[in-house]
Amino acid sequence: MASPLSISAAAFAIHSPGSVMKVTEAGFEQPTARYLWLYVLIVWVGLNLRPSIAAVGPLLDRIQNELSVSYTTASLLTTLPFLAMGLACFQGMQLIRRWDRHRIVMGSLTLIGLASLVRLGGDSFMLLALSAIAIGAGIALIQALMPALIKVTLPNTVETATGLYIGAIIGGGALASGLAPWFASMGGWRLGLAGWAILVPVALLLWHRLGSQMLTPVPRERSAEATPLSRIPRAWTLALFFGFGTAGYACVMAWLPPYYLALGWSAGDAGLLLGYVTLLQVIASVGAPFLVRYSLDRRRALYLTVGMSLIGFIGLCFKPDGVAFAVLWGTLLGLGIGALFSLSVLVPMDHHRDPARVGDLAAFVQGHGYLVAGAATLLSGMARDMLSSFATAWMALAVLFAAMLVMSWRFDPHYYPRHID
Repeated sequence: MASPLSISAAAFAIHSPGSVMKVTEAGFEQPTARYLWLYVLIVWVGLNLRPSIAAVGPLLDRIQNELSVSYTTASLLTTLPFLAMGLACFQGMQLIRRWDRHRIVMGSLTLIGLASLVRLGGDSFMLLALSAIAIGAGIALIQALMPALIKVTLPNTVETATGLYIGAIIGGGALASGLAPWFASMGGWRLGLAGWAILVPVALLLWHRLGSQMLTPVPRERSAEATPLSRIPRAWTLALFFGFGTAGYACVMAWLPPYYLALGWSAGDAGLLLGYVTLLQVIASVGAPFLVRYSLDRRRALYLTVGMSLIGFIGLCFKPDGVAFAVLWGTLLGLGIGALFSLSVLVPMDHHRDPARVGDLAAFVQGHGYLVAGAATLLSGMARDMLSSFATAWMALAVLFAAMLVMSWRFDPHYYPRHID
């Protein structure tokens, strides 16, 4: 029988903020291999969720030249994955309740890997477009699962786990942005798009061996009588907030290199600028949740990150050229959008203590948010074709981020319980 001392120690370990101790009848141990492997799984799966999209931007001019497509058409390679992610998110939580979550992750990773490999035969734009849709669907199912998984499995380290997860997502994008031209130099732009399938087998192996042991069941504290999220104004506010922020991320990834190529920069210099921006995004996405972990009120951090991004977009519009200015705007966008991405995933998770409800909300927010991001990327490509400039797109994003400043003011945690019921 456990002693009173061991019971007290167990209670302390369970309820202490940031605790990741393994509790036993003899007391508790240091952070366990189970938790460490769970972090590894979260990170490695996250690494697979952006490379196939992010690799398009640095190779866009080559794809356009060989397949003879416009900016509007080429933008579909970035738009379609986000649209597919949005549509698939709506069904993601339903699938998670009916199917084994371990198999959902395995199947989604396999879909991402196979759809990436198909691009080696990308002799038609239609094939590339279909692969983009399949990749987006695979990504969406995983992203619909992860917030609830993190909330229920790591309740005392949600901020840290979320930061690592988002950092891995953006890090995968950074890796693709930087190395896609290198892959392309060895085997053409098709290899630059398809080479990211190399990340999938390791993720599949890790998840096959360890994932099923670490997927804690998601309890549902509330019944099916909960108010549909589509009838809750706060759910729509969170969805628009996430969508506007993701639109900024998507447009920077897709259009920053072509923008500076049009200004006379070399492909190498434009790629280095994007690599620098994405590196800052990785750092900020990991660091921001860690810095705000002691308070549920994220508004100051939101004001800062949205404001930095807003200034960056205005700078791209009015004073883009010159290395010093490009680095300045890139720094603001890298730090701002990177931190904002993590926070826009974290804030919906703050709104409810029921992990299942959090999963529903995450799917709703990301589903509609990715549709907004996909539409923004497509419209920016159309604006480039009609006006021969990306300046209009940057200004439109500045307007969206100004609206996000107003939305941020409404995210007062004191009122969360009455917003998502």
